[in-house]
Amino acid sequence: MIGYLEGEVIDSESTKIILKINGVGYELELAGFKKQPRIGEEIEVYTYTYVREDTLKLFAFPEKMGKELFEILITVNGIGPSAGLNIINTMPASRFISAIMQKNEVVLKEISGIGPKTAQRLILELQSKLEDFAYLQSKNGQEAEEEFTSNEERQDIVDALTALGYKISEINSALREVEFNEEADLSEKIRLTLSQLGKER
Repeated sequence: MIGYLEGEVIDSESTKIILKINGVGYELELAGFKKQPRIGEEIEVYTYTYVREDTLKLFAFPEKMGKELFEILITVNGIGPSAGLNIINTMPASRFISAIMQKNEVVLKEISGIGPKTAQRLILELQSKLEDFAYLQSKNGQEAEEEFTSNEERQDIVDALTALGYKISEINSALREVEFNEEADLSEKIRLTLSQLGKER
């Protein structure tokens, strides 16, 4: 499986590029790019390889986090690579995750092709997975310590949410409004802060 590529863009369309690496051109479908890569530009991307009997596609992401979110999305029943690509290209990851945490079907239905039933399925199947995802982003894939001081936990929350695209000023504002239960673990605190961020946007 191809997971990472680095090379020169030799062709660039609205949704695809061809990346030249050692004389070989890889056709990549773009996911989560804010700017269209230009011909002649040297770029590096994380990739997801989709293989079926009659299909081989490479999806390219500017950041590892985008690839990991995509891999979570396509675990949902009825959400294949095309639908996952549509979600990532339509809505910022932070807004999508916030909508999932708040069970906000209205926001999810802003994405083309997502109706009430699909929105409900996304919420049902993704809530716990995205809580874990946000938490792991804060730890860069490493296991968390079993105990945290108040300041350490706060920093972990900030790290997790900045990884999802929120500004530090937004996070600090949300943290001032959220009241945490003493028994709440870090994952729950991240979820509550995400919910508050969604209210403020």
